[in-house]
Parts: sequence; C-alpha cells; structure tokens
Amino acid sequence: MLPNDEKEILYVDDEATALKYFGQLFGTEFRISRAASGEEAWDYIRQNPDRIAVLITDQRMGPVSGVQLMERVRTCYPRIVRILITAYTQLDYAVKAVNEGGAFRYLTKPFDEQEMIGTLTRACEFHQLMVQRDRLMEEKLSVLHRLVVMDRIRGLVAAVTGMNGRVRGAWPALASYMAQSPVKERIKVQLDEIAELDLSALAKRETREMVDAITTLLKETVGVSTGDAPNVDAASIAREVAEAKKIELLQDDLDLAVTAKSPCPIESDAGMLKQLYEILLRRLSDVQDQPSKIDFSVHERADDVVIEARGSFRSLNEDQFASLFAAAIPIHKWPIGLDMDLLSAFLIAHHLGGRLRVEPQPPSGPGIKVTLPKTIPVVLKAAQIPTVQAEWFDAVYTCMEAWEQEIAE
Repeated sequence: MLPNDEKEILYVDDEATALKYFGQLFGTEFRISRAASGEEAWDYIRQNPDRIAVLITDQRMGPVSGVQLMERVRTCYPRIVRILITAYTQLDYAVKAVNEGGAFRYLTKPFDEQEMIGTLTRACEFHQLMVQRDRLMEEKLSVLHRLVVMDRIRGLVAAVTGMNGRVRGAWPALASYMAQSPVKERIKVQLDEIAELDLSALAKRETREMVDAITTLLKETVGVSTGDAPNVDAASIAREVAEAKKIELLQDDLDLAVTAKSPCPIESDAGMLKQLYEILLRRLSDVQDQPSKIDFSVHERADDVVIEARGSFRSLNEDQFASLFAAAIPIHKWPIGLDMDLLSAFLIAHHLGGRLRVEPQPPSGPGIKVTLPKTIPVVLKAAQIPTVQAEWFDAVYTCMEAWEQEIAE
C-alpha cells in the first residue's frame, strides 16, 4: 500500500477542456491522473488499484456513465473514495450515486475551486482512515487466524497421539502431511469467515468434532486392517480396486488406465493397502473439473514398490491443491470424513513403512505417489506402544515456524 502522499486522484471526464483545466487547477495540491472515458478509467483502476485514493467522475459520458463506473469501483475496490460531478438538472443521478455508487459526496457544475480543494482533502483523509482501519483489522484477524491454526494443529497432534501404537509411524506421517501442505493457502483465509467466528462456540465444536476426527481416522486406518502378511500381491489389489471404481469414474468423465503386472509380492496389510488405493483414486478424481484420464500404476523396483495415480489434466491450481490438505487448513467448519482421507493415506503409507508425495504439476503430476518397501522394517514392527518423544513435537511445529517465516518475507 502506497503512503497517502503518493496516492492519486483520478479525474474522469470526456471533455478534453475539463480534463486539462482540472489538472492545472489542482495539480499543485494533489497528484492527479486523468481519463477521458469510463472505460479508460476502469482499465487504469484495474492496473493501479493501490495507487488511487479518490475517484472523481463526471456523470454524463459515453457508454459507461459516472454512476456505472462508481458502482464497479464500489464492488471491486471499496477503499477508493468516490465523488460524482453532475449538473443541477441531473440531481436524480446524484441520488443514484449515493445509493448505488456509494458516493462520498456529489458536486454540481460549475464547481467552486476552494470547495473542490476542501472536498478532495477530506476525501483523501477519509481514504487514509479506511486504510488504517483495514490494516488494524487485518492485524487483529491475523492474530486470531494464527490462534485458529494453532488450535487446529493441536487437535491433529491430539488425534495422532490417540492413535499412537495402533498406527505405526503416525507422527512422521503427520509431519510429512503438514510439510507438504501449501503455506500461502493456509494463511490466505477469508477475513469475514474469521471475523464471524464465535470463539466460545468454536471451542465447543472443535472439542466435540475432534473426537469424531479421531474416530474417522481410526476407521479409515485401523478399521480396515487385516494385519501384516507376506506375499501380498500389490498389483492384484490395484486391479481389483480399479475395476470396482471404473464405472464410477466414467460417470465423472474420467477414463482409468491401469498398469500393474502380477505378481508383485510385498509384505503388507492387504486391507490398508486397498484403502490406500481407493483414497488415491478418490482424491485425484475429485480435483479434476473436465473430462480426462487417470493413469494408475503399480511397479516394483529392487527393494520397493512405487504406486502412482496421475491425471492427464492440467496442473492443480492453488485451491485444488489446498483442498487435499483440508485437515490442516483453517476453514469455517472442521473437515472430517472425505476431507481428511488424504491424511489417512499418509498414515497408511507410513504404517506400511513407506512415504507419500503429492505432485501438483507435470511431468510427475498432477498426481499422488506412494513408495512402499517390499519388507516392512523390523524396527517399525517392533515398536509396540512407543512413548511420545519431545522431538516428535519439534518435527511437527517446525513446519509452523517455516510458515511464519514465509509470511514475514
């Protein structure tokens, strides 16, 4: 935001003489920009929204009248103070300017020079007050937003702690989930949503729904477990899931191509592995918004197996990418159920000794890639109910420190 003394007053009039003399009369007192039509003014405003403090416009112009221009500015750039100039015979437009264009004031032609200087001065002061008010509000809401973020993360930490010993590698899974979630989207939350929060109601709801969240995560992980077993055919399960989902995906204009050569034996939990496949397909299909194709593949390497669900559609935009991490990004309602299933996928992947990576852009994406070892590490299976270690918290909250640093920059 520019300092107020660097802000401009944009004067709009389709009369060349009026434009010329307005600059001569008031150019020594104010920084003046001029436009010869409503269209030209609108283009200039869109290119320089933070540079303009005051819009002063004649009413009677070509296709876009003064009131119409003010309506657009009021909707898109409400901080710009709006003044209408109209003739004595056009006072009905002055009423419209106030009611529809949110006019700060209207003046009649011919205007008095000293009155105009006083009006423009007060308009600039009013603009500065709005800027200061909004800045204070943003700072206040930013603090509140961070409190909501912290409470959300504490809730996820509580959920993972509740799963400790039932899902292996739960803490590293949460740390990986948070590290991959988009920082800017986490911080970019609608201020009106934050401003409308009832903190007392929020606390009650979060406590109640945290129990539901833990129940949901357990249902999607431990609840589908069939236990570790050797020689689980990862390729056969992939084809089974793909066949079951194929008709559903076709209804969403998605063609599914599967590459999975059997046998592909690994030590795994067949129930959890099947759930993992289902989540990958569901998450990737939900972020596409056009007819497309998903390539679903399972292939083995020397010591591990790589599972990929990749879309042939364009890169994920910020909102689509952020939606995959809804469990950690503050929104008006705590997301549980399908919105949390990617976190369940992270938990399953780590439980099986592997890792998961979301790839939002080509050539490796848009898609989700999971790498699983052919044999679950002994050290991971040996951990029964490990004691929560302080460094586990450090791994999770290090992500938040990184977010704060990026925001500051």
